[in-house]
Amino acid sequence: MRKLPVFGALGHAFRSTADNIGFAFHISWPWVLILLPFNVATNLYMVLNGLESGGEPNPEMLGKFFAVLIPLALASAVAYSSIAVNWHRYVLLDEVAQGWQRLRIDSLTWRYIGNFILIFLILMVCAIPVGAALGLVSYLLVTLLGGGELLPVLLIPAAVALYALAFIAAYRLLVKMPAVALGRRDFSMGDAWRATKGNSLRLLGLLILFVLCLLLLAAGMFAITYLFGLVGTVGLSLAVAIQVMVNWVATILGVTLLTSLYGFFVEGRDF
Repeated sequence: MRKLPVFGALGHAFRSTADNIGFAFHISWPWVLILLPFNVATNLYMVLNGLESGGEPNPEMLGKFFAVLIPLALASAVAYSSIAVNWHRYVLLDEVAQGWQRLRIDSLTWRYIGNFILIFLILMVCAIPVGAALGLVSYLLVTLLGGGELLPVLLIPAAVALYALAFIAAYRLLVKMPAVALGRRDFSMGDAWRATKGNSLRLLGLLILFVLCLLLLAAGMFAITYLFGLVGTVGLSLAVAIQVMVNWVATILGVTLLTSLYGFFVEGRDF
């Protein structure tokens, strides 16, 4: 059983991304080029139709909102999954995608998307009985015992613990994703779960640090978006373009972290 060095794993992910950012852009710029006008057009449409102004929602506005966001979400899911597959293969196999391979939409990409959705559904199914139990306890406290004032004391720690367990479980299962990108059908989610055994608290610490780094990145992005948004339509377009690039960097960082975990737990690599 290998023990994950938290700071070593985080540092390795950031170093690998920084040292190879040129290769990352080389294998993913066609998708970025596709997503950029798609994002700009979607955001401009939402602004011009008052979909970002807040206020009381109505069926017509909600229809327009989902009509533009669903295609963007689907396109982004395919694009980032394709980029992730190529990036996993570059880091683990030194395979540099060339030509149309950079727009990879093959069985590996679809399996990558499918496994991601499956992990999400597994977590949702596991959360249902826990949520039901919390709801039952809340009901008993309020209606039968008159202990409504105890609800925050009970629910807040329970919610924090539930989110922590979900994050840990998700990343233990997500260690399978690089194997999917490599075309390994012999490596299952059970194998990923067994490979990461005994590292739950270490993974939680790693994820907390990683999420904090992403929040700092998001805060910077929010500030830039706000400032550019004051300029008008041109400023908004520039802000969206920057947002696409920031999303791309965050994707590369996240995929690199998964690759590092796979290399450490499955292939026995050191940081």
